[in-house]
Amino acid sequence: MRYGHTKITNAYAEITNEYAEITNEYAEITNEYAEITNEYAEITNEYAEITNAYAEITNAYAEITNAYAEITNAYAEITNAYAEITNEYAEITNGYAEITNEYAEITNGYAEITNALA
Repeated sequence: MRYGHTKITNAYAEITNEYAEITNEYAEITNEYAEITNEYAEITNEYAEITNAYAEITNAYAEITNAYAEITNAYAEITNAYAEITNEYAEITNGYAEITNEYAEITNGYAEITNALA
């Protein structure tokens, strides 16, 4: 009976050792999984930082674009105002030319009268 008991004890010891090996392997896999999970979390955090930085750059670009649009609109308003002033100046110049021509006609008429009286 003793031999049978020893055989059972040895078999139990083998099973216990195999269980310990499997447990150790499981622990190693669990540790590796934890490391991979931590690395994934770091990568996820870095990705979030990059995404946030990209959003900030995009927002800054939008602000610059809006400012450029405002400047362009202001420039267009100035250009339009300048065109209006130029048109008004042309009208004044034309009016001045008409007055000058009328003055010349009057002066010529006066000269004719003066010559006729002479």
